[in-house]
Amino acid sequence: MVETQNGKGGQKRFKRVTFFVRETVAIAVWLVIFIKIFVYDVDLLLVNRIPWLQRIYPYKFFLIIGLIAILWVSLGTKRFLKTIGYIAVYPLVLLLWRIPKVFVKNWALVLMFAPAIESVIVTFKWRFVLASISMLAALGIALTRDFHALILFMTLLFIYLVIHYGLRFRVAFRPTSLFANLAAPMGDMWRMTIKTYKTSEYQARSGSGANPADYPKKHMDNLKNLYFSNLLSTYVARKVDEAVSSRRTDIYFIVALIYSFLLTVTIFAFEYFALFKIDSSSFQNSSQASFWSFLLFSFNVILHTTYTKLTASSGPALALANLELGASLVIGLFFVFILFTSSRERYRQDLKNVSTQILGSAGRVEKFLQKDLRMRLVDAEMKIIEHDPQFPDQMRLLGRQPPPLGNPDEPGEPAEEDAPGR
Repeated sequence: MVETQNGKGGQKRFKRVTFFVRETVAIAVWLVIFIKIFVYDVDLLLVNRIPWLQRIYPYKFFLIIGLIAILWVSLGTKRFLKTIGYIAVYPLVLLLWRIPKVFVKNWALVLMFAPAIESVIVTFKWRFVLASISMLAALGIALTRDFHALILFMTLLFIYLVIHYGLRFRVAFRPTSLFANLAAPMGDMWRMTIKTYKTSEYQARSGSGANPADYPKKHMDNLKNLYFSNLLSTYVARKVDEAVSSRRTDIYFIVALIYSFLLTVTIFAFEYFALFKIDSSSFQNSSQASFWSFLLFSFNVILHTTYTKLTASSGPALALANLELGASLVIGLFFVFILFTSSRERYRQDLKNVSTQILGSAGRVEKFLQKDLRMRLVDAEMKIIEHDPQFPDQMRLLGRQPPPLGNPDEPGEPAEEDAPGR
């Protein structure tokens, strides 16, 4: 028994190791491909930096063939082909399986970012244009030393940062939000659910092509769909309430704050770097400075620390440093106050209102069951389980315990259905 358990444990560890190795190789291969195609010839960069690679790089074809042969022999034909195929389609694995799986599993957390997703979708065109211009400006600063071009690139980056701050304030003081707009439709879902049930019942009983022999089965399917809407609504409302109570809503604001902070540090680093190219005397101790030196300098300026050798010495350099200090005050005072007080409370209240409306919709469906069909939820559950023995698994998955086996106490019979629209 112990040997069997040890064997199983060893197999699990081996599978975890092989999974980790396969994922690492797939990510590395596609990352190199992406960088080489869209960013830079990273292979040539490595060859120029590592001397011993220069001797073997011209023979890369033979090295690749040899590596494939070794892997083929080591893994065997079946495992080798599966591994190569997996690596070849890895982007599709991510887009069509891994990422959707994570989103579905953590849908309540994804819901917290719904306003940001909605904002990106609505303003994608202008966000893409502005982001592209800012990236080209940053690239221009890194590549050129022309005075007029550097001034233009610095201006474009500064404008992009100002627009970003303006969008942040607009979002913070926007009178309505995505969740506020969703609350009313969520509260009216029960109307469509009941209307759909009545229409389906009418079609099954009195509609064209109705077959009395098929009615009992169709009736149970309609009842199941009606009950399932109540079950799903209750589950979603509970999960949203849990997300609000667990302070997961703060993640959205924390991510937004971190992004604003990093964007400010990076843009000012490019501003300092451009100023250094225009006039190297603008900074002291800058003889061997690179962009990374100015990134560290920007980070120190915004945090009011001095853990860097660089020092602003000219008027323009000091002006930029003071502007970044002002930006740090905007982030530290205004953004923190706005995001973590008024906006956060409004955001939480809107989410809570959505949860309340969804729960109210579920209650309306339950009232319809009791008043019009004269059956309790437990009566509907017992009938549905009798019709579909696998339904308790769906109930447990959505957080509701199936009723104990047995007949319900005098379940009500469904009332005769009206035609749609009555």
